[in-house]
Amino acid sequence: MTDPKFLKDVQSAGWSVQSVTEGGCVAQCPTSGCSMRAMISAGKQIPKRQVDQGPSQDIEIGGYDEARRILREKRRGLALTIGEMEIVSGIACDHAAKFERDDYSKPPHVQTFIEWAASLGYEVVLRPTDLPPITLRMISETRDRVAARQRRFELERQRDARPGALASARVVRSGK
Repeated sequence: MTDPKFLKDVQSAGWSVQSVTEGGCVAQCPTSGCSMRAMISAGKQIPKRQVDQGPSQDIEIGGYDEARRILREKRRGLALTIGEMEIVSGIACDHAAKFERDDYSKPPHVQTFIEWAASLGYEVVLRPTDLPPITLRMISETRDRVAARQRRFELERQRDARPGALASARVVRSGK
């Protein structure tokens, strides 16, 4: 059995745990573009790695199918069963099995997805990027409505700041 303290020590030394074996783990450099991997044995000295200030090992995904595949492979690499992963992530019994299937009927709720990813050592990040052309066009076509929208947004901010406002608020959205 691999000790959780050992795995935490591997991460503290600057490594990303990729898979776990009976006597240790396979760890990878977390820096983007770095393919360095190390087989680290439990009970042996863990090599320290200087974490670069460069970009991390982000994985851009194009949709749920790709994210599902990545999370499934990570779970398998860590040798966790679906049931064990549901326990550590707090996901309801049998939900993860449904999410991992190739013929899933419905993707998970966003909070469930975040918890699922976090339990496997991933962080879900929203990173600013270029706005798509359709959004740019919508922005340019609606500039005559900015003043009215800014007033409405300020009223919404004030309403949302009141205690209990989020639980009882009913927001009606319009395109105006």
